Amino acid sequence: MDKGKGPPIVPYEGSGVVYKVRVLDQFTVYADEESRPTPDKLSTIGLVAAASMSLMTLLLLRAAGADARWRRFYAFATAGLAYLAADELFAFHETLGHNLQFLADLPGVERPDDVVFLSYGVPLAIFAWAFRDILLSNKRAVQLFAVGTCFFAVSAAADLAGVGIDEPAEVVASICLAAGLVLITTQILRRELRLEPEHSSGFVRRAESKPRVLSGARPG
Repeated sequence: MDKGKGPPIVPYEGSGVVYKVRVLDQFTVYADEESRPTPDKLSTIGLVAAASMSLMTLLLLRAAGADARWRRFYAFATAGLAYLAADELFAFHETLGHNLQFLADLPGVERPDDVVFLSYGVPLAIFAWAFRDILLSNKRAVQLFAVGTCFFAVSAAADLAGVGIDEPAEVVASICLAAGLVLITTQILRRELRLEPEHSSGFVRRAESKPRVLSGARPG
């Protein structure tokens, strides 16, 4: 793969960085730099998807007249996920860190944006404590949240230490947290929208229990 070496690899200008990839030494593929699935892009996609799911769940619960606590949970979740997606896309905490350069003087801190990023844990902890009954209502979700939290801690520690595993760990943490939220959302929607499996299966059994009348048979 060639990048930035020799003459331009495409016969026109204004295309930015273009990768020239030789596949199996048989044919050549040209790819734009933006086509690379970087960890930041994957995290942004996951956060946008999670925020959209939370918003749709909030609207469904409101339309169904569900308990106000469920609606508050998804309202805060939607706002938080939307902000994190925007932060990942527009680098809010990095920009804020550049304007708070004195934070780099703190012990063990190399970049001020690391402190800003770690401060996100405060509202997250408040949210988790306020809605702990909902977050702990599904055992599998709790396990995923635990794994995601561990990877998030690894990402934060690696970022502070300057180790290059912070972004992959952040992607894994996002996947685990999103999967846990999906499990809780599925459970809540089934309950609040009356979509429990036993209802549908019971309906099928009752429908099948009706006696069948053969064509042409006379009653009595």
